[in-house]
Formats: sequence, C-alpha cells, structure tokens
Amino acid sequence: MMSNYRKWKHWRLLVTSGLVCLAAMVACGTAAETDLQPAAEPIAPQAASQQAAAPSAPSAAAQPAAPAAQQQAGSSAAPSEPAAEPAKQVAPTPTTVAQAALAPASESLAGPREAPSFASYWKPPTDFYGDPVYGGTLRINYEDPLEHANAWGARTGAAMRYRGPTHDTLIQDNPYNPGSPFIPNLAHGWTVDDDLKGATFFLKDNVLWHNGEPMTCEDARYSYEIMITEEGITGSYMKNRLTHVDLNQIQCIDNSALKFRFTAPNAVPMLSFGKAESMIFNKAWFLAGGENAMFQDVSLGTGPFKWAPGQQVGVDEQSFERNPNYHVDGLPYVDELVIFGILDESAQQAAMLAHQTDWHWVRNFGQYDQYVKHDQIQTVIRATRSSENLWINTRNAPLDNVRIRQAIAMGFDKETGIKVTLSGYGSVGLGLMPPGSVWALSEEQACSIPGWCQPDDIEAQRAEAVQIMNEEGFDFDKTYVLTVESDAQRVARATYMQEQLRLLGIKTEFDTVETVAYRKSRQAGDWGDFMASTGGVAGVDDPFLGLGHYHRCESLYNFQTPGTDCDPASEAMFKELSQLTEFEDRRKLGHEIQLYLMAQYWNFPSFWEQEAVSFWPEVRGYVHFPSPSGSHRRHEHMWIDPAHYNDTGFSGQTSGVPGGE
Repeated sequence: MMSNYRKWKHWRLLVTSGLVCLAAMVACGTAAETDLQPAAEPIAPQAASQQAAAPSAPSAAAQPAAPAAQQQAGSSAAPSEPAAEPAKQVAPTPTTVAQAALAPASESLAGPREAPSFASYWKPPTDFYGDPVYGGTLRINYEDPLEHANAWGARTGAAMRYRGPTHDTLIQDNPYNPGSPFIPNLAHGWTVDDDLKGATFFLKDNVLWHNGEPMTCEDARYSYEIMITEEGITGSYMKNRLTHVDLNQIQCIDNSALKFRFTAPNAVPMLSFGKAESMIFNKAWFLAGGENAMFQDVSLGTGPFKWAPGQQVGVDEQSFERNPNYHVDGLPYVDELVIFGILDESAQQAAMLAHQTDWHWVRNFGQYDQYVKHDQIQTVIRATRSSENLWINTRNAPLDNVRIRQAIAMGFDKETGIKVTLSGYGSVGLGLMPPGSVWALSEEQACSIPGWCQPDDIEAQRAEAVQIMNEEGFDFDKTYVLTVESDAQRVARATYMQEQLRLLGIKTEFDTVETVAYRKSRQAGDWGDFMASTGGVAGVDDPFLGLGHYHRCESLYNFQTPGTDCDPASEAMFKELSQLTEFEDRRKLGHEIQLYLMAQYWNFPSFWEQEAVSFWPEVRGYVHFPSPSGSHRRHEHMWIDPAHYNDTGFSGQTSGVPGGE
C-alpha cells in the first residue's frame, strides 16, 4: 500500500510497571513529547519587527499567600474574579451542537467512573519550594524564534509556546508528578468502556473562552473532527494519534459529556486525549478565520493565561496575562508570563546570566556548565526520551541495500558522539526505546542485531563494516549528501556524524537547509542520502505510540515513506500491538517490533540525550520531566517568591530539584 498521508510530514509518557492500570481506569503516564519540530506552515506569518530590546526586570510578586480554595472539578461555582471585558473583536456566536452529533441524554446519567478531586492530585512540592505565592512575572528563555502559533496544522515547539499557556485539553499530565495518571482539565471525569473500545469525558460547566463566552461540547467535538480529518488545515499533528477513533461516533451527550468509540479495543485509550497537542479550539473562531487564525490569532482560548492585547505573532517577545476566569480556581499563580524566543545560544546564555530571564531549558552543555557554576542558579538534569538519529535514505541506491545500511550502523562510535557533542551527558542505549524504559530490550537482545551495541574494539568492527561495503560494491568515489538543519547545535551534531561516515570511507557534503525548508523537506521525503534529525519515541515511553511516531507508515515523522511503499510486516505488528491490553503481551510484541525495525537500519540513534533546566532561586514549583515538551509549557503550576530572590549556595548543584536525577 502506498502512503497517501503526506501533505507535510512529535510525546511523552513515563510508563512504569503499573501500566496495566490503564485498562481498568485511566492510562498511566503523562503526555508530552520531545520538542520535535514538524513541517512549517504554507502560509507565512505576517511580517513583524523582531524584538530587539533586552528583557525587562522582573515584576515583584505579591506577599506570600495560601492558595485559594480549589473548586471541585466540574462545579458550577462562579469564578473568583469578575470576567474581563471581551477583546475588541467580533465575538463568535456561541457554538451549537448538530442533532446528528447528539447522543441520548440518558447516557450521561451514570456519571464518570474516574473523577479525581483537586486535592488528590494538585500537590506542589512545598517541602522543597515552600508554599505557593501569588503575583509577579515569570520570564521564559526559549531557544527558537516565535514564528507562528499553529499547533494544530503546522505544529512546532514555538507554536506550542503560544498555545500551551492559552489553551486546554480534555485531560492533562500532572505537572508535579511525572509518570502519574492523567488529571482533569476541561473534563472533570471520564469513563473508559469495559470493552476498551470507547471513552466518555464529562465536561466542566464553568469553562469560559477568553472573550467571556461559554465553551460547549460541540467546540470539543469539532476540534477532534478537524484533528482527525485535517479539513482546512495543513497537516494534523494529532491525526496519526487518533487513528483508533471512529469519526462517525464522536458524540455530545446532553451537552455535558463527549463520547468516543474506537474501531478496535485500545490498550492505551487515554494517551492521545492527554497529549498536549490535542487542544480544544473555538469552532466559530475557526470557521470565521480558518487556518490563518491558527497561525496568527492567540486571543481566544480557555487556558490559564490570556494573550496580552496589542501583540502580533512573529515577534520574539510574547506576553501573557493571568486569566481571572480560569476554570480552576486559584490558578495560575503568577500575574504575567513572558516568553522570549532567542535563537542565538550565546544570547540565550547572556540573558540568563544577566537575570533578564528566569527559567531556561538547556540543551547546550557549555551553557549547562556555566549555570552549574553559578552561585544563584539552580540546575536539574535527567535522561530524556529523545535521541539524535542518522536517517538513511532507502530511495537512493546503494542505500536501498540493507547490508550497506547495516555496515554504516556498525561503523558508528556512539561513545565518541556523546563525548564530542554532549560533553559526556548522554547514553548509548539499547535499541529503539529509551535507556531505562520498561520496554527496552535486554543487552542480549539488542546485541543480537549487528551495529546496535558499542563494541569493545570499534576499529575492528569498523574494518568489518568496510569489508561488507566492498562485498556489496559500494561506490567510495561518490560524494553523498547529508541534509542538516541550519541550527548551530544540529550542525555540530551532524559534523560528528559526517566524521563517522568519513572513517568508513564515505565522503559526504552538507546540504544545510534553513529550519522551515528543512522540516518540509524531511516530511516530503526529498532530503539527501543521509539526514541528521531527532529520533527516539517523541516523549512517549510506549511501544505503540512511541515507536509508531517515527515508524508507522502514515506518521508525519516517518521520513522514509513519502513516495515509497508501506512496510507490511511492521504495519501488521503495530496494528496487533494497538489491540493488546496485557502488559507482558505488549512487551513481548514491542520487543519483536523493535528487533524487526532495528534489522532494517532505516535510522539509528547515535546517542540518547540528557537535558537540563536552569532557573533563578525565586522561581518555585518546577518539577523536571523526562522530555523537553513537558507540562512546563503551561506554567500554571509555577510561582515567583521574591523572598528567595537573593538566595545563594547553588554552585556545583546538579541534583535535588524534584524530577531530576
């Protein structure tokens, strides 16, 4: 079968041994993803002058105060503060539900099986940070330009920085407890059907759009319809994660619950619904503005922060104000959130060291070392679910020869890659699942596939690889193309890969491509002979969703399949895996899938990353997640405590912060 889902070709879940609980109640784990960056929009954002001024000094926070009493999920209590005046725009007509999308009201009478109370899951790490404090400004140091805001049809990390604080999902991960079950968001409770072929989400009745209009069930139903069909948008990030949903059986029940049915039993039914990208948007807003509104307009969400008026998407300083009518009483803690998009790594570090920003997600270990040395900056690090992969283009001879691809993998010295590109902060790993994962292969299993374990004698193994290539008639006189994103970090990592290829006798030249064009190229399949790109499991430690992100035929991130046939063996195994519910059965088949994919050598990890976050001492409430795309993108759980502004004594500190190693 030829892949037909290719207009333009990114999760995170810490699955513990308790994964089996998802079949009974709710899937364990959290949803987020490495901050992978897919195809850019076909509609260029409106030009805007770039922010040149340095970040301003931090605002003072309010005096310490205990958090406001939290409303029960789904309560009809009035918001604690009066509604803000609607923005100066034509207010969308409240959405209504088509009769065909309504299920009988009697279906909602039983109520949800799972409806966690706020107090049961909202547990800030006060032992480490002290009690939450209200007020102040939190300034985020982010690594890319804030180009556009379309997280639905052209998802990028920058787009998620706009939408994460301003929009909501039905359920979400717990920002204080990586790996714990999902918690309520727009839904106060849920029921997973006994046959694992459906789920119903019971909606809160106090959710308001930022213009003061109530959110309706139809808004949520329609959002999922667009995510599945891609109607009116470029390329849906969520489409491949919702293939199990029966589009014709998404129904609103009595306007208070949203019911889904699946095409087959689903072993991890809640993972997709808790994915950060599954955000609900306003139906009338989208019908009026189309995908251009997704790119350019951040004014109408339901999230903890509102986009400050008078701004334009595309400027690399964006301000967000506390939503006084947020549906969770007492949140967020800070009054203002400011996000700076700073591409230059030296400028990122300079802004942080000058205390012009407060919080920085770190991937450059030169920065990391400077922050660790600093007496006031706290730093936390842990292994992530992201790897740096070499993709081999099977469309191009002789790389369509699996023995050639095997030889290339055998010639890579992964330990050198960790030393050279990550300053030693990384892991070789075993196979295609993250180091330490419950789904990871044993050493015996992984080493049964040549090239997947670091040998004691890399030179001897490299010589064996060259012999294989000679046997297969590899053309060593030809110069091959290595496609690289024009980002300093990506170029540095690709330079290591280029050197490893050179040691095999393979001559390459860089095709260095600007970020937007690079994303389009890799998803269209017209990249060179080799490509350096992010790999791993997109933050989702699950064999179906994690491995499927890069290896299922219809995925936006399987860079092999545009223009090529789907692989029937792997597709059949993924389909079977999606319907298994028992942990041991899933692990066994997950191992089989890994071993099969490893033997194809379509791509392989050069190394698995570690990533860090650094922040000044007045920043409180942060818990580190094993993914760069964790709950920190919403920031509702973090606060600023000015009483700690002058705290010192953190020089050399690399542990202690919740969530770290």
